[in-house]
Amino acid sequence: MSQNAATFYTADFDIGGTFTDGFFTDGSVAHRAKVFTTPHDLTEGFMGCLRLGAEAFGEPLHSFLSRTQVVRLSTTLGTNTLLQRRGPKVGLIVTAGAEASLYGTGRQAAAFSSILDPELVRGVEEDTGDDGESLREPKAAEVLQAVRELVNLGARIIAVSLRNSWRNPAHEKQLREIVLERYPVHYLRSVPLQLAHEICSSDDDHARTNTVALNAYLHRDLSRGLYKAEDMARESGMRHPLLIVNAAGGSARVAKTVAVQTLSSGPAVAVRGAAIMARMLGLDHVVCADMGGTSLDVAVLGKSEPPVVGLPEISGFQIAVPVISTESIGAGGGSIARVRNGELTVGPDSAGSVPGPVCYAKGGMNPTVTDANLLLGLLDPADFLGGRMRLDENRARESVAKRIAEPLGVDVETAAVMIREKVNSSMAEEIRNRIEGIGANPMEYAFFAFGGGGPLHACDIAEQVGIQKVVGFPFGSVFSAFGSSTVDVWHRYSRSLARRVDNQAAKGYLGNAVDELLAQGRLDMRGEGFDQDELSEVYHLVINAPSRRHEIDFAAPEFSKVFDGLVQDQPDGEMREVILDVRAETPTWLPPEVPAARSMAVPTSTRQVRWSRDSESVVTSVVRLEELERGAVIDGPALIETRDTVYAVKDGWSAQIDPFGNVVMETIISSGEEGSSDR
Repeated sequence: MSQNAATFYTADFDIGGTFTDGFFTDGSVAHRAKVFTTPHDLTEGFMGCLRLGAEAFGEPLHSFLSRTQVVRLSTTLGTNTLLQRRGPKVGLIVTAGAEASLYGTGRQAAAFSSILDPELVRGVEEDTGDDGESLREPKAAEVLQAVRELVNLGARIIAVSLRNSWRNPAHEKQLREIVLERYPVHYLRSVPLQLAHEICSSDDDHARTNTVALNAYLHRDLSRGLYKAEDMARESGMRHPLLIVNAAGGSARVAKTVAVQTLSSGPAVAVRGAAIMARMLGLDHVVCADMGGTSLDVAVLGKSEPPVVGLPEISGFQIAVPVISTESIGAGGGSIARVRNGELTVGPDSAGSVPGPVCYAKGGMNPTVTDANLLLGLLDPADFLGGRMRLDENRARESVAKRIAEPLGVDVETAAVMIREKVNSSMAEEIRNRIEGIGANPMEYAFFAFGGGGPLHACDIAEQVGIQKVVGFPFGSVFSAFGSSTVDVWHRYSRSLARRVDNQAAKGYLGNAVDELLAQGRLDMRGEGFDQDELSEVYHLVINAPSRRHEIDFAAPEFSKVFDGLVQDQPDGEMREVILDVRAETPTWLPPEVPAARSMAVPTSTRQVRWSRDSESVVTSVVRLEELERGAVIDGPALIETRDTVYAVKDGWSAQIDPFGNVVMETIISSGEEGSSDR
């Protein structure tokens, strides 16, 4: 039935390597959708997922989108470009003398091993002093010669990062003016130019150079894909700008999105969603793992707060873009199993969505984790993706037999168990290392398992790590899309200051920067559709003092008082930069609490499942999650099925539906249920 005309929706998407996930809500009811990612054109999967969301609310697509207030998208477009090394040839211009180090301490910068060709780097003679003073301006002839050489060598985008441009960007701006004067039309149409100080304002020359080079490498594919997605959604009725989620936990429209900020945005906002759920459930120590078709993304939450890294490392080199910290390994449902030199390996390469696991019957030849789970009885071949796809068990069996079982000299089911055990061991090791790396005890942690494959492997992983409590979510298969739904519209602006506090002009310089950033932030937010009274505006002033580096937070009217305090407390300090965060809250759906009495669930069916290498297959209870009331309990071995994932409750564990509808799995001893009278 169509919704009332007063109803407004939000729609959130995460485009992964195998699946495109959607999370939709009208503020009181939430629906989810899952489709295969379409690698040849990611917007096809995006629009297909969007149509399923509209159908879930009984709406035609145009009507649904016309009343959708927020459409947010996190994407692996940039990540895939980087992993597959399919970015364009990037030309880079730096200050002469830094062509090899790129302002780092080593002889050869790490970026040359992935995104840059040393032959496509040129140095120009110029100099900006450590006080920001222009000591030598770049010469037009040298700049134009560098540009000509880079274009002739095949550069399709040129990045510029000059030393100390964070202190004074005049030379970078001057270089662009020289190029535009010589190539006013032809050049702009074919080879864009990006300046480091416009991408980030880091005072680390090396990290800033890496950042602009990486951004240039990602820019082309990302801008094409995102603008196309926005155009298609607008043609279908969307009235508001498409918002792109960034890895720091915010979002902004396409035109205001910096490509490098989108890397790992899906896993990052999943961690944000996990932090919100941890607070709701009163859990201070949580490790979360998102197991999709391609990878496993892990993060550890302390005091329910997502960890943020200011200078993260991407592909072996450091960039200057803050991100919510996650660790990714090649362990997912599509991870490929092989026998090499008599040893079984699983991953890190994945079958993705095309061709996908062998059981998808889309041309895949190499067995995967999903094929193994199917052969063990953990998956129902007739109920994959809510029955929209049937899995081919015979093809999976033939592939595992030929490529795994025969080389190892074991039967097919044992080979499937070994594949599952191998990937479980890899995931458990990663999670254990993350917890023990911060000096914590795994027994103090709850394990949030999400993604399409997370709940299917969670009990085995938790047992190996030493965790006794697992929480799965009814929307866990699209958890990154749920995390996206909790994200505010957020713009971050920065202005380099490079002024000592005792400089007489410093106060005026800070005041001007504060006013200019505020004007820009409010203008951009009006473009997003927000009025000034809907905004939260916070400044961060970065100070480099002889004793330490620190930040001071303040509001615009307080800047004079803040500066006067610095004069008293840190007269010999230097104001490095001022950062403005402008946020506008958007509606966020959270699962309602429904108190319920404890009751034993009644299995709807049974299935033979092989749970371990040491035992034969056993009769296993099967229940549907949608049919379980809050408070329902089922002991392992059992499978709790829903249309897009399976919660595998192994022997020695028990699962209960909590008041929020989550599936909480605990070891029977730890939950205090062993020997209870109602069993």
